[in-house]
Order: sequence, then structure tokens, then C-alpha cells
Amino acid sequence: MDQQTDVSWKEDQVIIQLHNSVENAEEAVRQARTNPVEERIKEALEKIEKAERSCTNAMQARGDSKPVQELQDRLNKNKDALNQLH
Repeated sequence: MDQQTDVSWKEDQVIIQLHNSVENAEEAVRQARTNPVEERIKEALEKIEKAERSCTNAMQARGDSKPVQELQDRLNKNKDALNQLH
């Protein structure tokens, strides 16, 4: 594999990882809002933290690209929704 293709593939993987992390955070926040017990809220906070780390990695790899920005916006909305619970 040439270097250009390798870099592109790695950048795509970073976006896929961010997308999955944001989806996992969204699901955890939905569960916490449905059943706002401490365990669910803690799990949602952990998923959000993981998604934030993925977002940082994606920004380092891809810069402030449109896909990264859109996923970060989704993550921020979920953080706001979770913050309303406690």
C-alpha cells in the first residue's frame, strides 16, 4: 500500500471510530434519560468522555472538517441533554 492510501485509510478509520463513539454516547444518554438512575448516568458520562477523546483524535487527524464538526455537534447536544438530568 502506498503512503497516500495508508494515510487516507487511517483518516477514514478515525472518522468511523468517532461516529461509533458518538452513537454509543447517544444510546447511553437515551437510556439515562429513560431510566435516570446513577448507574445509567455514570455510563453515559463515560461514553461521552470516550467520544470526546475520539473527537480530539479526529481533529488531530482530519482537522476541523465537516464530518468531524457534525459529529462534535451531535455529541454536544447529547452532553446538554445529559446535563439536564443532574
